[in-house]
Amino acid sequence: MINDLYIIGDDSRLIAKNIINQFKQTGCNIRVLPPIPSVVFRLPNAPVPVVIILSDDLDFNIIRQIAGYQRQCGYLLCFVGRFAKLSIEDDNFYKKIPSIKFESINLDPFRILELLEKNKNTRKHILVVDDEPIILRSIKIWLENDFELSLVNSGELALEFLDMHPVDLVLLDYKMPTMDGPSVLAAIRNDERLRKLPVIFLTGQSDRQSVINAMQFKPDGYILKTKSPDEIKQAVMDFFKNRVIKV
Repeated sequence: MINDLYIIGDDSRLIAKNIINQFKQTGCNIRVLPPIPSVVFRLPNAPVPVVIILSDDLDFNIIRQIAGYQRQCGYLLCFVGRFAKLSIEDDNFYKKIPSIKFESINLDPFRILELLEKNKNTRKHILVVDDEPIILRSIKIWLENDFELSLVNSGELALEFLDMHPVDLVLLDYKMPTMDGPSVLAAIRNDERLRKLPVIFLTGQSDRQSVINAMQFKPDGYILKTKSPDEIKQAVMDFFKNRVIKV
């Protein structure tokens, strides 16, 4: 449950004041900070939830500073409102910030708190799917200190597992007997409950045709087993670090 919430916004403006008042009604301990360049130094060095109220006169460098500290401190960011106009560079940067984004100022503060709570930096649950026992054991050794892992050795078992257990990511082998990786991913994308589930191929298949076949089902990544254990672990950690939170 989120008890403390930081809000960055100009409370002298009516829109910002209304948004702040809506959050105050949730019973959270609200701390309002002004949208000035030094605001980042007034945020704690901890994974706190931060709501940023956007306006056209907001200095975009503030957004860049906060995003930079997000990697270090683990801020749970939520942007409310929108910029009417940004440069292409700033717009691309903004879209890639891991965050909840509400363009409408007509918001449900309880829903935002629910999403922030859901996306706390808790231990993520990964389902690893590979028919080779030695690969499953190796991945377990590489990742078990940082993630909760579940291991299955076939595509059929993967789908059965996903039918009963929520996970945050699937690491999926490409070449497996009876049901290969692309077939598993196609089944996931065709399931209304699972279609948004992140899936990354972790495979030894590096030929162009295999990659093309996999990409048609829109995986969230493609990692080769030939990479070192540290590189594989870093790729998974970067996925969670850079993922944009879905509303």
